[in-house]
Amino acid sequence: MAIASCLAYIVLAPLNTEACEQPNNENRPVHETPAKGDLPDGSTHAIATVDTTATRIVEHPKWNVGTNILEWIGVMPDLKYTTWGANVHGEFYFKKQFSVRLTAAYSEHHYSHGEKFQGFTSYVVEPRYWLRKDATFRGFFGGIYGQLGDYNDVDPDRKYTGHFWGAGLSAGYLYPVWRGLALEFNVRAGYRSTEIKKYVYNDAGTRCLCQRIDKNVFALTGFALNVSWRF
Repeated sequence: MAIASCLAYIVLAPLNTEACEQPNNENRPVHETPAKGDLPDGSTHAIATVDTTATRIVEHPKWNVGTNILEWIGVMPDLKYTTWGANVHGEFYFKKQFSVRLTAAYSEHHYSHGEKFQGFTSYVVEPRYWLRKDATFRGFFGGIYGQLGDYNDVDPDRKYTGHFWGAGLSAGYLYPVWRGLALEFNVRAGYRSTEIKKYVYNDAGTRCLCQRIDKNVFALTGFALNVSWRF
């Protein structure tokens, strides 16, 4: 009888100990373990997850602000090279496939070692239609535009001043680069009406109006490589 009692104690004692040490998991918080990955040697390691929200490209922009870098380095919209012109644009996106862009440009600088002078102001309004239908406003687009401005070009022999206006079609392609940063190629062509006043300088150095004409042409009126930030 004593031997049986001892054997029962030996068997039941570990079971009672494990029961006492069993944790109560009902009220303890659950902690998720990190995902495991297999290494070449067969061991495992935790795979770190990185939040990419901060570097994600803006998928559905509402606004766009930017500038034409070609005009800053002296390449004018008609592809003539003169001197730099300041410019800025703002664009509003709406209804998944439509936007309206407003552009302003200004220049008042001497160049060619001070022998020539370029001055102009230009304002453009440009409604656009985007081919993609997902409100991302990227890829190809087409549009129409209207433009107003004035100019003042001077060289040692003559001076041209006047006003101009124009309207036509536009087309281009926009590529998102990083976060809100985007690159865009844009070209415009259409009708332009220009008032030209030509002045020349006589032997005394006095400026005299020698010609006044109106020039109406269909031509390339805009060429841009835009850098913009969309948000």
